Amino acid sequence: MPRTATATSSRQVRRLTTMAFFGPPVIVGLSLLAANPDWSGLGLVLGTFALIATLSLMVIAAPNGWLIVGGVIVGIAALSGPGPVLQAEVMAHQGQRVEVRVTSVKTYQGKHGPEYTCLLGRVDGKPLKHAELGNDSCDGPMEVGQTEDVLVDPHGWTAPELAETDYSGIDIAAWALLVVLVLFELLVWLSRRVGLRRFEGR
Repeated sequence: MPRTATATSSRQVRRLTTMAFFGPPVIVGLSLLAANPDWSGLGLVLGTFALIATLSLMVIAAPNGWLIVGGVIVGIAALSGPGPVLQAEVMAHQGQRVEVRVTSVKTYQGKHGPEYTCLLGRVDGKPLKHAELGNDSCDGPMEVGQTEDVLVDPHGWTAPELAETDYSGIDIAAWALLVVLVLFELLVWLSRRVGLRRFEGR
């Protein structure tokens, strides 16, 4: 079985962890990009690669189990949290309430049976960007023709949400994401300290 690559000098530890410091903000930025349905797939794929690369740099600099477990936990939070929080922040603070009609329903097979996406059109005839409601808000073909009140992003960045969606506590969630980012950077810094201790005894 091949050995896991590890840093061979304190200089290499510094170089690896310096690169790793850029990982957390890049991951958060790609997660924010994924809040836009046009870019969600790309943002999540690139964010996953960025997370793997950051964790790999930490492992090579300091092969320490608890640091890696912590990195995986906060890394997943940094990748999965910012996009939904951004969408909720936009809707909570500047979402505009409009009436829409379900024009058609797309059906596809999920893990636990059929899942649906409702396609929407504004009742007033104005264009609606990202005019879809996902499976959590779409009950299937029987909804075609029904009207709903939704919140829309006036700048068209995020998809519509049902008007009765509860956004209480979203500002706390936004601060929690900042804490996640700080914790991730702290873990990178600790991996530098642990890595340097192997060569410099500090």
